[in-house]
Amino acid sequence: MATNSSQGVPVPAAGGAADAPIGGSIASTGMLSLSQKLAGSLSRLRRGGKGSIAGSSRAEQLRKDIDFTEHTWPVDKLFEYYGATPEGGLSSAQVLQNRAKYGWNRLPPPPTTPWWIKYLSYYADVFMILLLFGGVLCFVAYGIDQSDATNIYLGAVLIIVVVASATFGYYTESKAEGVMEGFKKLVPKKCKVLRDGTVMILDAEELVPGDLVELNDGDQVPADIRVLSATDLQVDNASLTGEAEPQERSPELACDADGKLITVPLEAANLCFFATIVTSGSGRGMVIGTGDRTVMGQIAGLASSSGSNEKTQFQKEVDAFIKIISLVAIAIGVTFILVGVFAAKATVIEMVVFAIGIIVGTVPEGLLVTLTVSLALSAKNMYAKNVLVKGMPSVENLGSTTVIASDKTGTLTQNRMTVQHTWYNGALVSVPAARNRPQLKAAMKPGVLKGPLFNPQDPTWLKLQMVATLCNNSRFVVVDKDDESKPPIDLAKAVEDPDFNLLALECTGDASESGLIKCVELLRSVEEYHQACPKIHEIKFNSTNKWQLSIHRPEDPEAQHPLLVLKGAPERVLRMCTHIMVDGQSVPMDADMQRKYNQAYESLGAMGERVLGFAYREMSELPLDYPFTNKPEPNFEFKNLTFVGLMSLIDPPREGVREAVAKCKRAGIKVFMVTGDHPITAQAIAKQIGIIDEDKYAQGKAIVVKGDDIRGWMDIPDPEARQARWDWALGHQQIVFARVSPAHKLLIVENCQRRGENVAVTGDGVNDAPALKKANTGLAMGISGKDVSKEAADMILVDDNFASIVNGIEEGRLIFDNLKKSIAYTLASKFPEQIPFFLYVALNFPLALSTILILTIDLGSDMFPAIALAYEPREADIMHRRPRNPASERLVSRRLISFSYFQVGLMQTCAGFLAFMAVLNDYGYSWGTLVGLGINWTNYPMICTVGDNSSGLGSRECGFGCGEPAKTVNGLQTLYGQYSARTENLEFCRNGCPIPFNGTADPFVEFSEFGFRGFPAEGQWLSDAVEAVCSRTCAWFRSLTAEQSAFFIQQNDIFRARLAAGAIDPNDPFGYSPDAQYALLLSAGEAAQLEAYCSAPGSEAWGFPGRGLSNSDVDRAPQGGWYWWNGTPQYWPNLTQQRNVLAMAQSAYFLAVMVSRWADLLVCKTRKESLFNQGMRNKTLNWSLAVSAAVAAAVVYIPPLNTVFGTRPVPAMYICTGIPYFIFIFIYDEIRKYRIRRRPRGWVKRNTYW
Repeated sequence: MATNSSQGVPVPAAGGAADAPIGGSIASTGMLSLSQKLAGSLSRLRRGGKGSIAGSSRAEQLRKDIDFTEHTWPVDKLFEYYGATPEGGLSSAQVLQNRAKYGWNRLPPPPTTPWWIKYLSYYADVFMILLLFGGVLCFVAYGIDQSDATNIYLGAVLIIVVVASATFGYYTESKAEGVMEGFKKLVPKKCKVLRDGTVMILDAEELVPGDLVELNDGDQVPADIRVLSATDLQVDNASLTGEAEPQERSPELACDADGKLITVPLEAANLCFFATIVTSGSGRGMVIGTGDRTVMGQIAGLASSSGSNEKTQFQKEVDAFIKIISLVAIAIGVTFILVGVFAAKATVIEMVVFAIGIIVGTVPEGLLVTLTVSLALSAKNMYAKNVLVKGMPSVENLGSTTVIASDKTGTLTQNRMTVQHTWYNGALVSVPAARNRPQLKAAMKPGVLKGPLFNPQDPTWLKLQMVATLCNNSRFVVVDKDDESKPPIDLAKAVEDPDFNLLALECTGDASESGLIKCVELLRSVEEYHQACPKIHEIKFNSTNKWQLSIHRPEDPEAQHPLLVLKGAPERVLRMCTHIMVDGQSVPMDADMQRKYNQAYESLGAMGERVLGFAYREMSELPLDYPFTNKPEPNFEFKNLTFVGLMSLIDPPREGVREAVAKCKRAGIKVFMVTGDHPITAQAIAKQIGIIDEDKYAQGKAIVVKGDDIRGWMDIPDPEARQARWDWALGHQQIVFARVSPAHKLLIVENCQRRGENVAVTGDGVNDAPALKKANTGLAMGISGKDVSKEAADMILVDDNFASIVNGIEEGRLIFDNLKKSIAYTLASKFPEQIPFFLYVALNFPLALSTILILTIDLGSDMFPAIALAYEPREADIMHRRPRNPASERLVSRRLISFSYFQVGLMQTCAGFLAFMAVLNDYGYSWGTLVGLGINWTNYPMICTVGDNSSGLGSRECGFGCGEPAKTVNGLQTLYGQYSARTENLEFCRNGCPIPFNGTADPFVEFSEFGFRGFPAEGQWLSDAVEAVCSRTCAWFRSLTAEQSAFFIQQNDIFRARLAAGAIDPNDPFGYSPDAQYALLLSAGEAAQLEAYCSAPGSEAWGFPGRGLSNSDVDRAPQGGWYWWNGTPQYWPNLTQQRNVLAMAQSAYFLAVMVSRWADLLVCKTRKESLFNQGMRNKTLNWSLAVSAAVAAAVVYIPPLNTVFGTRPVPAMYICTGIPYFIFIFIYDEIRKYRIRRRPRGWVKRNTYW
């Protein structure tokens, strides 16, 4: 492998270059590619004005290499085309014409969205709208019925949840934008321009194509410029191509090794590109591209156009799940509202409250907050591993990576040239890259490193060390640039420190010279060597000679003649030598030594290393005071030198990269190297770090793809054939892409994504911005990265280390695992929250859990544990799994739903209902009587018959009696209305009338002394049962026939007689005869009372005219029933106590569910491992258990909170009902996981592994 500079830069192999204009003529020899045939016309179209890309797809055009042809034109054609002259540049008039044609030299800003629209968009989510709707319904319900303050609390909580989630999401999840702002920073401010025959300093944005611009050392190139003249001109193209070495620039048309003209702009040596830096020399050139019509402008266009707003797979899955849950909540809510209103005859306000409960019970309100906080915590953990996260969803997305397209320089490698090998005395040996002298001594010990090492005492090596030290202008920077008050580093002492890193010390000069002095400094101080051998004269490197020469005073004070040392491209250095040093002696160069030299040179070139040759001569013909000069020609001879040896340098792999690549392979992740460097260098590094394995390469499963190959594919007119070439290349297991352009890198990402890959891309330069933005996860370099790349990326590698990416992938996989655990834990509460509402409407069963307690679970006691699962340590196999397949392993999968809802959730529901019904049973409400009482439990007092059951005395049948009496009927004010007008305290019988004490009677109330009169069957003896019980008035009594009155009195007398005789079954007192249902309607004493009352004046207002049932279609109170509370029959209604019992039962349900949820939290710590193996190392989760218990206890047992949450203190024995389910859940899950581990492909794994 040959080199084209004294720094040993490899010469690229020719490929795909076309014949082009040479010496003013256009020759056409051979078959030209489509892009080459169209190059001139495309260039003219492109240069034709501001709308030049119109007529073709801008996105497709940007993905092709920029079609410059001006670098192939003769100089006179350039001046003619742009209307300039060599002596005067552009005239003022021509400047205006060109600006009108090409525009200003600035990058057009992309369209932006106002911040407030972005913020409001967070409220447009179905989930947010649903919660907002629920909150509004709460306020509406409170406005209609202000007796229940929990509705306003619930509404406020829902609104707060929505606002907090939207605000938190806006500030933490919105991806950082401003890529174009980063490009603006690259635009140079000022430049020197020749116009109207005068050199003037202008703002760079005023440049137009045709301007003549002067370039000097340190300048930033203000536009794309064709070089017309140059003196040792070098530019830093690292931000465009990734090449670490400065690139030479000259006016000559560049040709490849076969003599063909190089047409690819990025390979041309006569072009300087916008925003690159002139590192040395000077020159003049003509502007041929400005603004977005430059290579940098193309990259900016790619960056802005390739930035997809498409959500990550993680976001898609979360959105899909939330939409499904929301639609289910809406469907269930609407369905049960209709059922409740039309079938259960509940009031609209009751069903509105129910709808809120369904929404709250179905939708995991805390999920978004939990996910966002968990991702933020993972981002914090990733920062501790040197990965700075910009967008929260990218945390998990990185864990799903299937392909890493990594830049080479600075990411896989150390971004500093280091001496690797040396050749002297005819032998090729290694040179340890030591950080300090103790490390060098350790490395030089036998057996530490493989292969032969250099001998620092060998006389030939000492001479090679001398030349490498003296013929070198690089020096160590020992002063802190940021704090000049600090004392400079004392290298003599520092290199003895085993913690000192000489390799990381900044140096002046180019990378190769810096690598040389870092190699020799540990053997002898470079500064001391230069002081001992002061420089007398120097010929600097130039592109013509490709070598560097310096003349020194010898170290020997007795010496009379100067010493010449030279280094450069080995083939150039060797031509100047007649002798070679062997074992410290200068001997004539012979064929055998030439053969060994060739073998060594080819071996080093094959390893991708940059090779330098070294030679010297003692100038015995000249005295020390000889007046050396280079002008007009050197006045001394520099031939007949002695060749000392070779040194080869390479940017070595970073420590830990090989291990990281191996880790990726085990995890099923492909690692592609994507670099602008030479293919041989790229392949050598790839083999060193394991991206390419020798056996895979030999089997054809690994490939090195060159930029020219991609150009050929893109010239294929058939899209299917072009895609087939990409599929063929990407089908290899191991791939290296070398000499690629920014457009190529973007194409690599797009084609990988087309194949279903989740691509992570690394980059540090401006050229990487489009691919970084297009990738599923873009990773920019924190140290060497440009602002543009950092702004385009999703994450920033703080230490520029590939190993940090693998750590980030591991953290991403961990957060995916932990998010699944959080979701599994969160969703498991939905079943015990939803079932009470389903039973409430379907069976009119008492509501076991209030809406406010559901929110307490979701946003109170569950929030901290769910977030604490984000701290859970990884399971042992996390980096031995293949990347997740979104089609089969979703964040919320069928198996996870089954586990959370129908396995653990069902067990929690059973625990809750056991506690709920235990409380009601102990207060006398038997389980069998609860169905049908739910809707009106808190509205009307229950009337129950009682009897013995397995638990003692309890209710046998319950129902509801009569409603509130009317205050006026047909314009007549009732007696109830007359008393109500005085004060509410006189509203007798509002919630039901008191039962007359034994031996007393009130003929107008719905109770006899033996209990509720009941609702007999309507027929022969009774036309309206409700009127006979609830609306007893004088008018009703007068409407009875003598036969009816006698019949009713007769049945009452029979009942009394049987009761006195003890012939009544306590558990079925009216079962002795069908006519017994009329036994309590009217007694002889009540008939006499009615006769007396109804004969008095104003009797029309007596009784309860117009009174009906409390609710026409709910369970009616049974005959002989009593008010039932506190476990005993009561004479008077007590709705407050009835409500308190339900509140205590709901509190018991809540606490029992919480106890079982602690088991759920423990089993969710792992997906497959046993809890005994995982342990309780997660201290945050351990604390969350205590916090969860404290929240639950506070809600139930602290008096002020009882009012807000509608709870009542619960005796401890009811809480214990959750303990058996705690144990059952734990044992069940341990057995499930054991079966998964024992049979990885078994039924349990396939159906329950979530």
